Amino acid sequence: MSLYVYGVMPNSATVPTVAGLQGETLTTFASDGHTALISSLDGAQEIGTPDNLLAHSAVLDRVAAEGAVLPMVFGTVVPDEDALVEQVLAPRADLFEEHFARVGDAAQFTLQGRFIREQVLAELVEEEPEIAALSRTISGTSEDETREERIRLGELVVHGLERKAAGEADPIRAAVAPFALEVVEHEPGQADDVIELALLVERQRQAEFERAAEDLARQLAGRVTLRLLGPQAPYDFVSGA
Repeated sequence: MSLYVYGVMPNSATVPTVAGLQGETLTTFASDGHTALISSLDGAQEIGTPDNLLAHSAVLDRVAAEGAVLPMVFGTVVPDEDALVEQVLAPRADLFEEHFARVGDAAQFTLQGRFIREQVLAELVEEEPEIAALSRTISGTSEDETREERIRLGELVVHGLERKAAGEADPIRAAVAPFALEVVEHEPGQADDVIELALLVERQRQAEFERAAEDLARQLAGRVTLRLLGPQAPYDFVSGA
């Protein structure tokens, strides 16, 4: 049996009861001021599956809900406790201290904003005559008949969504960023994405931050859907762990 390593905490931290990969019980191993979160691992079983990744994240997020934790890269495995010290804890002790000093008693929240597509497309049709004209042209036709028109329409819609997202993103960012120690912004993954922010929020401000996010969601209802994930381990803020 090998050891699977989820993350690292200060030695003073407490660990909630939670199952890890392969249903194994989460345990700890302390050394030189840091505690590794580990579970036994049957090396004969594959660990690079989506279910294993979900279990890895679930452990870290459950721990992050109660205290500071530095996530290890998914798939970190060592053969035994001696290797855990020699390969993970000892050589990275200074790096862990730097991360803990910066992150403090904070957890990550991820805020995602996405347009309600039907609403915003209706706005674009009303605002931009070329979009309206092309929409009428392709109505009732096959893709082969109006291929060029459809390509042009798609380009105009994407540009329109990007323009509108830029206008919506600033007030969203301004409403939540003051609650965070640090903010990381991700590039939109889809045309109707407005914004995605990773925010490092101190535990004492989390309730206040969540209320602000709820107020923002009510203000944007009907046009932009907000999704708040967290508390999470600080994945976007300690990538060197």
